[in-house]
Amino acid sequence: MRRAYNSGSWEKARKYAFQIIDQPKERELARSVIIRSYWNQENIAEVIRLNSLWDNEFEELSLKAKYASQKDNYPNAEIHHPRILKLHSTQPIPQNIRKEWNDDDITDNFWQEGSRLWMVHPHGNTFWDMPEGFSLSSTHPDLLRLTAEILLYPWEKSTLQPLEGSRKLGKMPALAFSAGTDSTAAALVMPEQTILGYHRRNFESILDHRNADKLLEHMKLDRGKKVVDISSNHELIRTYHYKQIGFSSDFACATHLILLADHYDIGAIAFGMPLDNTWLSKGRKFRKFDETPYFRYWTERFLSAGIELFLPIAGLSEAGAMKICQDSDILPYLNSCLRGDGEKGCGSCWKCFHKNGPLGRLFDFQAKEIQTFLRRKPLPTAIHALWALQILNLESEVPELQAFLDSDLTWWTSSYPPAKEILPLRWREETWANIHHYLSPMEIPYPVESVNLYDE
Repeated sequence: MRRAYNSGSWEKARKYAFQIIDQPKERELARSVIIRSYWNQENIAEVIRLNSLWDNEFEELSLKAKYASQKDNYPNAEIHHPRILKLHSTQPIPQNIRKEWNDDDITDNFWQEGSRLWMVHPHGNTFWDMPEGFSLSSTHPDLLRLTAEILLYPWEKSTLQPLEGSRKLGKMPALAFSAGTDSTAAALVMPEQTILGYHRRNFESILDHRNADKLLEHMKLDRGKKVVDISSNHELIRTYHYKQIGFSSDFACATHLILLADHYDIGAIAFGMPLDNTWLSKGRKFRKFDETPYFRYWTERFLSAGIELFLPIAGLSEAGAMKICQDSDILPYLNSCLRGDGEKGCGSCWKCFHKNGPLGRLFDFQAKEIQTFLRRKPLPTAIHALWALQILNLESEVPELQAFLDSDLTWWTSSYPPAKEILPLRWREETWANIHHYLSPMEIPYPVESVNLYDE
């Protein structure tokens, strides 16, 4: 039975399982083989029927089957996956206070229990586990309003409320630190006193924190950096709106730092946002980033909360960020793969291709995720992916991209000088000098300004 099941001979495995299903010692294993073999054959109805017959012994599998059945019968319906429902049901809940969402006074949606800061939203509660000494009562209300807007505005328009604008700029720069290549490059070029704020998911997912933990330890112990590691479940907010786990918006990765701005006297929050997402739109078309409504709105919005928006590597590509990391002594502690084990990357994800590959690390070019991304039109992180293909001498493997690969992309590891002008004035010269310790500037005419891969 085991041999048949492991080889994928589902009918044969079931035949043997039915022969021993009435033996008390073998019943559990036999039932498992039978119902799972039906699942593997996508016989959803039989999975549901058998689970009901067997006193809901295989509840999780049955829930998955019901979900699959609903998606088949109603492909456009918004249905939560059982895994998401389980995450929702197993989240911590407030102990002493229950609140209803208040769309008139956004600050009323926050409260503190011990070191845990809570925020109610229309579908539940989210939290941050704050460091010792944090006090909500000492936190400026504009920081709360900005946090709620960043996390909820895509769905709750009431969060877009005027800010008082009375909070004074703090003295300390901080960085929303993901422990990936881009944010590490940002940390290396920012002022020494920069606070590194790491956001940690409080729930189990495909994301593995071990690679990040290795770098966090190095930053804290070997480099003497102030590392603030905050657990939160706010990445689940999206799932209530039938979207994948992740950040509600670009700046959601820094909500812990926004909320801690008064606690640490933070006056600027930085993001490891490279050229690929600033002066290039989706890595494939040039735009005047400093003139975009996006940049102007968020610069003003952060400033109204007493925080400068700091984009230290906005003028550097992902390749430039990689070169900074490669030319420092930090590479042994750094790995951008989100599924790595603390020693290496998974070797089969998109990051392992375009982040780890050019650094000389092993990856499987034929891996499903890598091939899926390479065949998308438009190509994700387009210029950088093309540069990676050139550096790795893989042009012959992607003939459909040959027209793009004929271009000279050696400039991709240079800095874009106009980006200097959007850096906060008080740290501008220091940051730009640090960048040019590693990289040379692009020559005029700046080649990035002519990028428009798909004639958009």
